[in-house]
Amino acid sequence: MEKEIVGLLPVKASSERVANKNLREFGATTLFELKLSQLTKARGFEKIIVSSEDDQILSIANKQGFSVHERDSKYSTSDVPMSDVYANIASEIKGENIAWINVTNPLSGPEVYTKATTAFDEMDSSFDCLLSVSEVQSYLFHDGKALNFRPNPWQKSQDLSGVCEMTFVINILKRQDMVKWGSCVGNAPFLYHLSKILSWDIDEQEDFDFCEMIHKKNLLE
Repeated sequence: MEKEIVGLLPVKASSERVANKNLREFGATTLFELKLSQLTKARGFEKIIVSSEDDQILSIANKQGFSVHERDSKYSTSDVPMSDVYANIASEIKGENIAWINVTNPLSGPEVYTKATTAFDEMDSSFDCLLSVSEVQSYLFHDGKALNFRPNPWQKSQDLSGVCEMTFVINILKRQDMVKWGSCVGNAPFLYHLSKILSWDIDEQEDFDFCEMIHKKNLLE
């Protein structure tokens, strides 16, 4: 039997590094509406819930037929620890499992989400969550020691392996675990690997510009 998965799209009105990034023009759309469109075409979700403190965002979601969660505005500020945000939202919605999905990964399309829900559904009980990750092929140090490579003999960057980073394209776990942990990361994660380009997250203006360029190019192909 398929596991019930509720897609949760947390969307704030404000952003610190890229002004109004979720609702500003991105190609012929916005990051928020692009992600709604992508999720509409994805399979494996019982429903999609948009969580926000902003009336405009909630109105757009409502008009497009999505469920909404009106978030207390204090959970959309940088003053509240992210653990409290996770626990608060998960405690106020219904569903067995939550897929936490960010709008700031515009190059991840419907197939990325469909494959993730399928992987979670087929995941055995030895794993307690699914985390989207991307392999890091850079020379990393920790406390002055090489972390993922041997200094001698020198390794090519394409041969570096074993280290990955969370991308937050999609993380899936039991809703009650999110409430209990105040996190979307468990102790035994299933790592859902994505390419760097699909995982690209918009943190800075140059990320926004780059992703918009690739998005426009993809539309022309």
